[in-house]
Amino acid sequence: MNKNIIILLFVLLFLSSCWNNSPYKGYTKTGSGLYYKLQTIGDGKSRPYPGCFLQLRITYKTIKDSIFFDTYFSNETGMVILPFNHSSFKGSFEERLTHMNAGDSVSFIVNADSLFKKFFKANLPFFILPGSLVKMEVELNRILTKKECQAEMEKYDRIFENREIEEPHKLEMYLERYLDTTKTYFMSTYNGMYYLPLKTGEGDSVKVGDLIKINYRGCFLDGKQFESTYDRAEPLEFVFGQQGQVIQGFTAAISMMNVGAKTRFIIPSALAYGETGSSTCIVPPFTTVVYEIEVLSLTKHKSIEM
Repeated sequence: MNKNIIILLFVLLFLSSCWNNSPYKGYTKTGSGLYYKLQTIGDGKSRPYPGCFLQLRITYKTIKDSIFFDTYFSNETGMVILPFNHSSFKGSFEERLTHMNAGDSVSFIVNADSLFKKFFKANLPFFILPGSLVKMEVELNRILTKKECQAEMEKYDRIFENREIEEPHKLEMYLERYLDTTKTYFMSTYNGMYYLPLKTGEGDSVKVGDLIKINYRGCFLDGKQFESTYDRAEPLEFVFGQQGQVIQGFTAAISMMNVGAKTRFIIPSALAYGETGSSTCIVPPFTTVVYEIEVLSLTKHKSIEM
């Protein structure tokens, strides 16, 4: 091979590594600041186009690879459908979707603030710091026309309708199964929740206005966990009673507890995420959730309005 050609190839490889300039192994950085890495190549031959709809499975992780959401839990299909038109923000994963074929799987690293505020239209979760990055593992399952999308959405609607009808039945089965297995009864509350004390507390009772620190674990009735402060080793600290911090059932549960107590609560969807599900789709519509809550400490504050 000509010596000049060899030198040119080395120069091109060097420049390529400089242009990439990615601190994350295996990831390529785009001009908009998005990092991406191809994980698997599918057998599809079509690519997304403006106006189509995409059926995706998405796993969200912290930059340290701790999973905090997976569409696997959102419904029986494990997928979500998104309209494909334009990127929600500069550096969004959406800008690279046009380079994916059906069946491809790509890992993205994106800005957490932009993802939640502009894509999810929601506030940052307490465990993700402002200005941080998150990982998204995106698998493109199918590219749908408008007609195909409508058919899929009708299927999803039937799933959700069945959930509304089946929720009380599933809760009853859970309570019966738990009793058969442990010979332990859950006690009911006036608002339709159920609770089982796991550890007795000896400290002050939680009151509105107290600054409290808690650990908790959230699961579905089938035992699948969807969030946990234990796994993150980051207890949640907040002023109890402030609006919009936790779901209604969570507030009602903590109001029954004192410092040192640990209790398992069954919270029906009417007191949890309702008929729409959680804003990040982690909890589907009409879904009863089970929370194990432990009150670690509290600092007394003056009362505030609920």
